Amino acid sequence: MTCELCVSPGGALIWQNELCRVVRVDDPDYPGFCRIILNRHVKEMADLPKDERQALMQVVFAVEQALTT
Repeated sequence: MTCELCVSPGGALIWQNELCRVVRVDDPDYPGFCRIILNRHVKEMADLPKDERQALMQVVFAVEQALTT
C-alpha cells in the first residue's frame, strides 16, 4: 500500500525545505487549511530524531503564526 502523501504533493505547495513541505488544501469548509508534510515516510513523529522533531515543530508554529496574524 502506498502513502498518498509520499507520492503526491498533498496540496498546493507554499514552502519547502529538505525536511518538510507546507501545502494549502483547497477545502471550502476549512479556509486556510494547511498541512505540514514530512518529505519522507515516517509513521509517527516520535520516530524522528530529536533535532528533526524540533525543526518540524518550528515549521508548525511558523505556519500557525502566519495564519493567525
